[in-house]
Amino acid sequence: KPWRLLVTTSSRRLLAAMMSRMGLPLASALWALAPRVVAGVAIDIGSLRRPRSFAAPDEFSPSELDAGVVTSDSASVRQALQRVAAVEELRASWVLCRVGQESDSSGSVTVRLHPDNSRSVAFNGDVSGYETKVACVGGVDPKCRAASQPRDVRSVEECPQCVCLQPSGQLSGPYSRVVASAIDGRCGEENPPRVLLLGLGCGELATHIAHRCGAAHVDAVELDPRLPVLAQQYFGLPASVNVSIGDALPFVESRRQALEQDALVPSAGQYDVIFVDCFARGGETPEHCRSPTFLSGVHSLVRPRGQVIQHLWHTDPTNPEVALEFDATVAQYRKEFTCDGCSIEVRAAAEGSVDDLVFVTLPDE
Repeated sequence: KPWRLLVTTSSRRLLAAMMSRMGLPLASALWALAPRVVAGVAIDIGSLRRPRSFAAPDEFSPSELDAGVVTSDSASVRQALQRVAAVEELRASWVLCRVGQESDSSGSVTVRLHPDNSRSVAFNGDVSGYETKVACVGGVDPKCRAASQPRDVRSVEECPQCVCLQPSGQLSGPYSRVVASAIDGRCGEENPPRVLLLGLGCGELATHIAHRCGAAHVDAVELDPRLPVLAQQYFGLPASVNVSIGDALPFVESRRQALEQDALVPSAGQYDVIFVDCFARGGETPEHCRSPTFLSGVHSLVRPRGQVIQHLWHTDPTNPEVALEFDATVAQYRKEFTCDGCSIEVRAAAEGSVDDLVFVTLPDE
């Protein structure tokens, strides 16, 4: 069941005890939050399942709270507290532009500006966190906060200007940092890497690669045509990133066919790193982004010594099918990449996270 964190005078002591025991970097943010919350007000944590070993604050005795004797599922509690911090962070931000739903398949998109001049994007009015966040160097341009500018619009062309002149290069998501590390390691090689991103979002990773590894060739595919425009307008996505609008599978199939027709120089159209970040609802990966046909096509596009990385959720509290799909996808990877010298590894993006990364590394020719 979804659960709620009741912030009361006693539960402030509980928060302090948990943070002290877990060594959370969220301590300062949450402690600043607690005094501003009226006793008895409940803060929605989101669709997290209540940890089996974590009791609600009113189930602890005063002596247990004061002594800090708390038995908890630290990973689940950490996720909950991070959600609380994210909500507080959103409260301090303001909406730059909210683009309404364009069709049944594309919901609303909200871009927010934060006091430190970072920008975040969330979908369908989500206020429990953000999908992408990019930090921009320098302070907030006063024009970005002009009250006369429209905030709720029907198309991205109506969004007010607020250009990110220089992205800081910092990455907000744990899985983005892991993927970026794999790509950054190739920047010093004699030949600049070719990178394919199947799923652009608002360009956090693409922008990082373009700035950190300037000579890299970056192709990106994005299904939602609004996101590349927002990425350039608010998140500093450079024009050097080649963006194609469409679905991942048709793109992969078209590139595969092009390689077959130009078999004399196949490596010219292949990639050193292919990153698949393809989601539907919550942690669900669409079938066509994990099918045998898709993985076979991706395999044909990667160079010797290259890597294929796919971002997957291994579980979703709101969708039990996600865990089954995760196991099936990993099994399909092991079936597709059976070549001698191929290695397949599943890595957790961060401790306690639902995000996993499947790493496939091909051998030399």
